[in-house]
Amino acid sequence: MWQNNSVVVSKYEYKNSKLSINFNGFKILHISDLHNKNFHGSLYKKIKDINPDIIVITGDLIDRRRTRIDIAVEFVKQIINIAPVYYVSGNHEQLSASYDELKEELTNLDVHILDNSHLILNHGGERIGIMGLADPALIYTEGNNDNNRNRVYAENNLKRLYENSVTEFNILLSHRPELIEVYKNINIDLVFSGHAHGGQIRIPFIGGILSPNQGFLPKYSEGMITEDNTTLVVSRGMGNSIFPLRIFNRPELIVVELNGEVIKH
Repeated sequence: MWQNNSVVVSKYEYKNSKLSINFNGFKILHISDLHNKNFHGSLYKKIKDINPDIIVITGDLIDRRRTRIDIAVEFVKQIINIAPVYYVSGNHEQLSASYDELKEELTNLDVHILDNSHLILNHGGERIGIMGLADPALIYTEGNNDNNRNRVYAENNLKRLYENSVTEFNILLSHRPELIEVYKNINIDLVFSGHAHGGQIRIPFIGGILSPNQGFLPKYSEGMITEDNTTLVVSRGMGNSIFPLRIFNRPELIVVELNGEVIKH
C-alpha cells in the first residue's frame, strides 16, 4: 500500500551554456502516467509546496481501460492554478475513445496541448522552445509495437518541429524514452518522457524489470540520462495500468531546476 501511494519527489539540476542566466533556478515539474489514479488532494499539496515555474505532463493522464475524464480534469483544475501546464499525449490517450473529450476539457482549462506542435516559452526577457510529439499508438493501431515504425514517425514529426524552431535551446515532451536515438540525432537539448513505469518492479542495484517497448531490464526506465548533447528525463510515473502493483518503485514527481552554465575560456 505504501509503495503504491506514497509519492516521492526526485530533484535534478540541469546545466547548459545555451541557457540564459535568467533561467537560473527555473523549476520544471514533470508528471507522467497518472492513469486516472486519484491521490485525493495529497498530490496537489506536494506540487504546491514545490512551487514550480511550469508543469509538464508527458502522457497517460487517463487509462483507456477504465477512463475517468472527471478525475483527470479535477486534478488539472487544481494544478493549473499553481503554474502553466504543458501536455503531450501518451498511448492511452491516443487509443481512448474519450481523448477528444479530454482535449476539449484541457483546452478550456488553458492547458498547452503540444501534440506535434511547438511553442515559445518566455521568462525574464529570454525565451526557449518547448515542443511535443503526439504518441504514435493510434497511427499504427492497437497492438502494434513496431519500434522501427515508431522511430520513423518520431523522426518525421520532430524534424519538422525542429526546423521550424527559432530558439537555440529546446525542450521536448515525448511519452516514449526508447526513442532517444531520434532525440539525439536531431540534437534536442532536454527531453521529458514517461511510459516505462520505472520497470514496474525494481530490484535494488539492478533496476527495472520490464517496460513497454523496451522489454526486460529496460535501459531507460528512470532518472536523468545524458547521451551526446541530449539529456533525457524519465519519470517512473504515478499510477498503474495492466499490472496493478509497484514494487520498490514509489510514484514519482520529478523536479528539474535549470542553470545557465558559464563557459570558461
